[in-house]
Amino acid sequence: MVQLFGRKERQGMKISKRKLCFKLKCRRILLVCFFVSAVLYYLQSLGYSPLDLQHDKERIDNNFLSELKDSLGRQEDDDDQGRTTPSTAAAAAANTITVLVPELKINTKTWKKWPAVAYEQIGHVLVYKGETFISRMRERLFEPSVGSDNTNINGRTSQTLLDEFLEVYRNRPDKVNKCGILINHALALYFSVKFLKPTLVVESGVNAGQSTYFIRKASPDTKIWALDPLEVPICGQSTRWMDENEKTTYYVGDKFVDMNQFDWRQLSANKTIDLDSTLFFLDDHKIASSRIKKLAISGAKHVIIEDNYKYGEGASSADKHGYTPKQMFVHPDRKRDAKWLFENLKAYAEFPPLVPPIMAKKATFERKRAGGFMVWQDKNEDIVAPILRPDLFEEDRKIFHDIAAKLELNPEMTDFYSYKQFMSYNQICYMALETSPTRTK
Repeated sequence: MVQLFGRKERQGMKISKRKLCFKLKCRRILLVCFFVSAVLYYLQSLGYSPLDLQHDKERIDNNFLSELKDSLGRQEDDDDQGRTTPSTAAAAAANTITVLVPELKINTKTWKKWPAVAYEQIGHVLVYKGETFISRMRERLFEPSVGSDNTNINGRTSQTLLDEFLEVYRNRPDKVNKCGILINHALALYFSVKFLKPTLVVESGVNAGQSTYFIRKASPDTKIWALDPLEVPICGQSTRWMDENEKTTYYVGDKFVDMNQFDWRQLSANKTIDLDSTLFFLDDHKIASSRIKKLAISGAKHVIIEDNYKYGEGASSADKHGYTPKQMFVHPDRKRDAKWLFENLKAYAEFPPLVPPIMAKKATFERKRAGGFMVWQDKNEDIVAPILRPDLFEEDRKIFHDIAAKLELNPEMTDFYSYKQFMSYNQICYMALETSPTRTK
């Protein structure tokens, strides 16, 4: 048989074939990578994250997080039984561990011996962004309040901010406040006004005046604009607490002006208000997403949403259909709004409840269909860790029992009044808005 090619030529042809196969494989890999990148980019433009492709809830490897938390907190676990002061208990109960998941580059927050994981990304049942004054709430509550040397609930000679609040709460005008804020949200509002020191609080939704009362007690010098379309409160609360301070202006009944009707940017331009130091407190059960967007465009910076219902919960139609921040972050039909909101937030955080739901284990009351209550059977994967952990620490248990005694409440919550006071909680949240929104849609 005649050989058409020499040895060298045949070797060269083999090498050329190998190079061609290698090039074809590289092209196929590049095409696959390009296709996957295009799909992921498209999903992210719709508000999805890579995690949405795996699971609708918490999708980071829980074993990884648990092992990391255990390794970081093992030394603290050895000392749990020896903790005897609020400040040391806070290190285990209130402080958070911030984790950067290497594979996905998503910031998360976890709490020792608490199941929830907060993600700095939409698409999760618990979301946060940036750092806020709320992260040190427990620590600040146990700091001595200015100008007071009364004995507090722990027998110390200096009254704390928590003691100050409890005294204000004990003397509240409406002890029941059937359709209004109770201890968890009242503490959040009182603490916010104390810390932010706003020159003006715009209160949208007054009802019986309970929130107005806490704002005024927290800051005698702050201006308050109280907005409510009704002249009298709902839920059978016949009287409204009226602030006699001349710095409070009521826009109620026939004088009502909706919050969206104010030209906040113009009011700021003519020095009527200072938007940098104005706090907007929304407790009106309206469509929160549109109100937040208008405030952001107007240049508002500080907003508190009182009824931040979970997905599927709500007392009104607007509450139930994905318009609260907590709902938007996970609602399948609100991804665009959620993406816009998250991009235009400097910070977002949910206030912690005073105690965990497990403290109501002896309560036998049915879960409220509209939500807004903690229940001891809850998995607690969608709320932040509480301020006190009486279920874990003896010192916290003593503080909780002292609080209950001071407010004449039953710490076991076997009566509905005590249960409602401690378990009424609706993920009240604070958000710091960007002053120049990226876009309006």
